Amino acid sequence: MKKLIYLFVGIAVVATSCVSSKKYKECSDARISCEYELKEFKAKNLTMSEKIVDLEAQNDRLKTQLESLSSDSEKRAAELKNLKQLYTTLQKNYDELLASNEKLSTANRAEVDKLLKQTQALKADLDKREVELKQAEEAALQKQALADDAMKQLAEKEQKLAELQAILDQKDAAVRELRQKVKNALNVYEGKGLTVEQRNGKVYVSMDEKLLFASGSFTVGAEGQKALGELADVLATDSDINVMIEGHTDNVPYSAATTAQIRDNWDLSVMRATAIVKILTKNSGIDPKRITAAGRAEYVPVAMGDTKEARAKNRRTEIILTPKLDELFKILE
Repeated sequence: MKKLIYLFVGIAVVATSCVSSKKYKECSDARISCEYELKEFKAKNLTMSEKIVDLEAQNDRLKTQLESLSSDSEKRAAELKNLKQLYTTLQKNYDELLASNEKLSTANRAEVDKLLKQTQALKADLDKREVELKQAEEAALQKQALADDAMKQLAEKEQKLAELQAILDQKDAAVRELRQKVKNALNVYEGKGLTVEQRNGKVYVSMDEKLLFASGSFTVGAEGQKALGELADVLATDSDINVMIEGHTDNVPYSAATTAQIRDNWDLSVMRATAIVKILTKNSGIDPKRITAAGRAEYVPVAMGDTKEARAKNRRTEIILTPKLDELFKILE
């Protein structure tokens, strides 16, 4: 998480010193969006941490109660033992008295009755204490079961957190590896209208119009087809990457002869995106279900102003590569 925050701060600093205020605002908006997502994730993580703390506190209380019950159980067991010994002694005396009962006088028989009553009362007390001890032992077992269940839940939460962190680390590593693979495959085109960047946990492959299309056309030229074919070879090796293709135009109204297919910049941006989709899916290793085509027309510019250079930068196609997060979503559920 800290690495993502440092990355976002670094992007904000670079954007402040190197680009126009509009570009800086776009980067700042992207950063804020990412920070919002991060805060949401942290909030979920904080909630889970608070639950873990509550469970640990509850477990400590249960352990304290269990220790108290165990101590009380030991005391009661000692008392029971003493009472049993006393009972045995009294029973022995009682038996001896019964054996010699015929020899006792009427006066002595009253004493025997007294001892008998004491013995019976002692036995009743002993029986009562045995019941109480049994109840205490059952309560202690219930408390232990609750403590064991709490520990089990705590272990499950910790395991989920560990799995979540492992998946996030794996995703970040996969994005870095994907970026490097794409750069290695397309390095010959860098500086010729192609850039490869990693932002917001995604890889952005941006291609200028001059690399792919003639002005006003949605037919990909030979050099563009070659570059896209090499990119397709990289994407075919990893089925866990989703692909979003976005077509962008400048703010000059579409002025070519109106056709049934293209009437404005919206149509042109969409047709260019779908043209690239058709080239990528020629590679049998790419499942069309992984690919989404979108047209953004002139409404997401990367350069402001009406200069020739600014318009050229805005006439681009962005191929956005995103790792699938199915495992992460399953854990969050």
